[in-house]
Amino acid sequence: MAADLPDSDHAPTETLTPATPDGYGDPTEFEYPLWLLVVGSVLLFPVATLLFGGVLWTVQGPTVFESLAVVSERPTGLTFVFRWPLIVGVTLLALGVTVVVHEFVHGLVFGRYGYRVSYGAMPQIGAFYATPFHQFVAREHVFPVALAPLVAISAVGVPLLAVPVPFVAFFVFQVLVVNAVGAVGDLYVVAYLLGKPEGTLLYDSDVRHSYVFEPR
Repeated sequence: MAADLPDSDHAPTETLTPATPDGYGDPTEFEYPLWLLVVGSVLLFPVATLLFGGVLWTVQGPTVFESLAVVSERPTGLTFVFRWPLIVGVTLLALGVTVVVHEFVHGLVFGRYGYRVSYGAMPQIGAFYATPFHQFVAREHVFPVALAPLVAISAVGVPLLAVPVPFVAFFVFQVLVVNAVGAVGDLYVVAYLLGKPEGTLLYDSDVRHSYVFEPR
């Protein structure tokens, strides 16, 4: 069931900023700080790689490399010739699959709360989205929506690291890492809204303009 939120259908369409709901103060524009997202992604990447890579190594062992490299035994020892086209192809596939599933999960949870969700992409800024444009979103709904892809994909993916096909396990590992790194924006909005009072509303006019309304 959708929450009892202010009606946004009658918000002015000629301006990006919606009419302020009764009982709320003037809106504050919400932006993702690019530098923080970059730093967060850089920090999350090694953490996710070590975490999920540790699980992958534990359940698969060195066999995971057999699908990614040609191993030759020479007098000087073993040599590895990595299959780079295969590795790059798997990585790109994992990236595409993860983006689609990640945003789809966002949309599913939004829909569970009764919001009308729009999906899309802005390649020029590397943005993909699933969001209810021109609707007031309750602060309390943002938390499960934002965290759902990280939790759901990790919960499904970690057991799949044990599939008895090393190549598939490596693909799942890539998905888990990409998903975790891609969740940096979701984690930021959760941290941001934790500092706001109950009843706070978030409103997306488009992919570049979002506003926060706090109750008086």
